[in-house]
Amino acid sequence: MIKKVLIYSLLLITAIDSETLVFPPYGHSYGIRKAKPAHLFMLLGPRTFFDDPQGLATTRLEAWEDTTTKKDDDEVVVYGVNSGRHQIIYNTSMWTLGLYGEKGEGIDQFCNPKGVAADPKGNVYVADSGNNRVVHLFNPGKELRWEKSFNGKFSTDKGLKGPSRISLDQSGNVYVTDPGNSRIIVFTKDGELLRKIPSANDYSFEKGPTALVVADGASRWSHFKKEHVIFCADLNGTRLWKIDLKGNVIKRTILPEKYQASYAATDYYHNIWLTDTYNHCVLKYDHNLQLLDIFGSYGTGDNQFVEPRGIAIYQRFGQVFIAEKKGAQYYWIGTDLKSYELSRQRPGKYDLTVNATEFSFVTLFSVSGNDTSFLLKKRMILPGGYRIPVFQAGPEIITQKQLKLKIEPTYSSYTYNAWFFPVSVKE
Repeated sequence: MIKKVLIYSLLLITAIDSETLVFPPYGHSYGIRKAKPAHLFMLLGPRTFFDDPQGLATTRLEAWEDTTTKKDDDEVVVYGVNSGRHQIIYNTSMWTLGLYGEKGEGIDQFCNPKGVAADPKGNVYVADSGNNRVVHLFNPGKELRWEKSFNGKFSTDKGLKGPSRISLDQSGNVYVTDPGNSRIIVFTKDGELLRKIPSANDYSFEKGPTALVVADGASRWSHFKKEHVIFCADLNGTRLWKIDLKGNVIKRTILPEKYQASYAATDYYHNIWLTDTYNHCVLKYDHNLQLLDIFGSYGTGDNQFVEPRGIAIYQRFGQVFIAEKKGAQYYWIGTDLKSYELSRQRPGKYDLTVNATEFSFVTLFSVSGNDTSFLLKKRMILPGGYRIPVFQAGPEIITQKQLKLKIEPTYSSYTYNAWFFPVSVKE
């Protein structure tokens, strides 16, 4: 269904039939698109239950790599913070779960942890909020083990106060929100203080920061190789920031009225995905902080959430994991066509304007009997309003009643998902 809305308008509404995120086919999820308490009990028995799930992180572990095949390249590990139980829940294989942690302030313990971040080498960092510290764990391939903890305390600084969100760059540096001190702290991978953001008085965070994620173009799975930035929010999640890794402000914007960001993740194209716990939805922005979509609504049906929290994206294939109040959901990145228009500029010359929520492939073709004629074939478009330059087509093609537009994601989901729309010419 084409929704006649302006993509950047604050009147943009949530759509439960959106294809911005799509469910994976059965063979990729064994039918478990939504992990519920019953699924957790089936795998871990009475050892735990969902109690205030918070942050999520995902990565492809190098220890899992089988160089003899590519069939397992989409097998990732997902770490979820079960804050109320002071634990990390994670998969030790594609069919088994592991459990780490208990309440306390010592080794192998947490107190109401919030954010989590991970890298392919097996390093896992947890924002141990109640203990005012960052915990460094290591996963050699099967089970988490303790490495160290650090809190940023030194002679002129009292250290972290309620750290809540955490992210990594490609050098292994650890970025932590420190809302109790209205700042972001950057540590080396070994826990040494690297910098504080902001470092001067030229700007300040208010009621935050939160919803932190680093988009580092040095990543193998990054489209924008020259972009190395931090995205975060403040003002209780209502203002979105784009900052370089040194702390210089690039841009900031206000979220639509009554929306507020909780957790954040970025995809291959550095789009920012924000969970909104209070409005039961996900907001999607491009890397220039332009709003692309608001996905989801309250409920337990398809494309619905109950208090979404942590979000994690495997950037290579576009796998998306979202924690909610009593479980988690699994999606793939799709693309939603908001509007399109084929217009005649002069005889035999046409423009195609497309408004989509994702970098996408578009194909424009006509069908007459058994014959198919292509006007455009798998042309990549940018998200938001995108105009394909004037192209030429003869009247025998353009006047066909079966002129159609096909749109596909650029992630691996395009092998399963494509959407077709009838097209007529606007004179």
